[in-house]
Amino acid sequence: MNKIKRLIYAFGPYANPEERRIGKFFAHLHERDSRNRTQSKLSHLVTENVAIVNLWTEYRYKGYRYLTKSMRRDLYKNLEQIKTDFAGFSEKNVINIESIYKQIALLGVDTKPLQTKQDQLIRIVQIMQYLSPNNGRYIYRASSSFGRLLQDPAKSLLEGDCNQILTLYLYLFLLQFSLQDLSLTVYPGHVALNFMGVDIETTNGQFTLYDRADASRVPVQEIVSINLLDTSDAYLNKHIVQPEVFLQAARLAYILGSDRELVQKNLKYAYHNTIVHLMQRDQYSTALKYAKISKDQLLLQTVGHNGAVYALSQNKYAQARSFASHSIKRNELLSNINFNEGVGLYNAKKYQPAIALFEKSNSHDMVLRCYEGLYFEQQQLLKNVKTVDDIKKHANTVRKMHRYAKKSDNSKLIKYTKSLIKYL
Repeated sequence: MNKIKRLIYAFGPYANPEERRIGKFFAHLHERDSRNRTQSKLSHLVTENVAIVNLWTEYRYKGYRYLTKSMRRDLYKNLEQIKTDFAGFSEKNVINIESIYKQIALLGVDTKPLQTKQDQLIRIVQIMQYLSPNNGRYIYRASSSFGRLLQDPAKSLLEGDCNQILTLYLYLFLLQFSLQDLSLTVYPGHVALNFMGVDIETTNGQFTLYDRADASRVPVQEIVSINLLDTSDAYLNKHIVQPEVFLQAARLAYILGSDRELVQKNLKYAYHNTIVHLMQRDQYSTALKYAKISKDQLLLQTVGHNGAVYALSQNKYAQARSFASHSIKRNELLSNINFNEGVGLYNAKKYQPAIALFEKSNSHDMVLRCYEGLYFEQQQLLKNVKTVDDIKKHANTVRKMHRYAKKSDNSKLIKYTKSLIKYL
């Protein structure tokens, strides 16, 4: 690694090049991206290193305080220890494949397809035996953090829930084979591995068959969206995850999730929280951008109204009008914006543009006051007038004063200008 790359990883957020590739993929994700293309890209990342994908997303989108860059590097070292330990276990552990076929057949699964993938099945059995709770390396813990699972097996017990242990299964399987024959069996609150028709319950290392109405088969890479939507580890302190960050996680889950009702509800919730959070920080332009993307009309109208009110308070009238165009109270807001901008122009003695705005806001009294202002501006031009000849020389000014006096509806001003006009 050259000096520039060392500096990037010394001061940047990423622990290694793999995290950087994964981080860039997530950063550019959008829910309107092609689902097939996104699945293909994610499948490639999962195949390269599903464990790093899981740990990075857990750090980035669940906000665990303990998952610092140095801690993640230590966990990756532990992952290498697991890999080495598993390799040693596999060499010593001879699998009686015929007894495995019989065991699976008792579940009512056709073993003929499995017999064409004998090496892959042996690898799965080795993983099952290695991570079986009965062998003392692993213990199930609900809603756990992946970091609890990535421990040095020679020193610590590996702890994880169904998502986490299944991810480790995938990692160990991918060291030798591709994911093409694997899928996931999911039902509310649970996920299991499936290999050519037989389910593997990774939490206890047993073959099974989840023949239930609410179970479905989904691609392996969906483990990422399942992990993103899973409950955070209640045992660990964590940062508050910024809503914008959670929104990015919800976008991925929306693209890949097979449970459309769940992911749509989750995405809507993420948009709502993100937009409310941005409005609380007066970041209305960004909130408006997200509201437009969400296509939630109520959110869009709320951002439009609140953004217009805030921009108006900052005397940003053009911006206020832009926000107001999205509000259900558009006309009311525009009238208020026009009035306030008109007042500013009136105070700056810019009476003509102020009149145009006051007319739009139906502020008749202020229109009259503007014409009074225009009258007095013209009157200032007569301050050195002393004779009738002087008045005649300023005939144009006097006529303007008379016109403005009539438009101001001020009887005193009208009367005075009439007294001057008689000398013209």
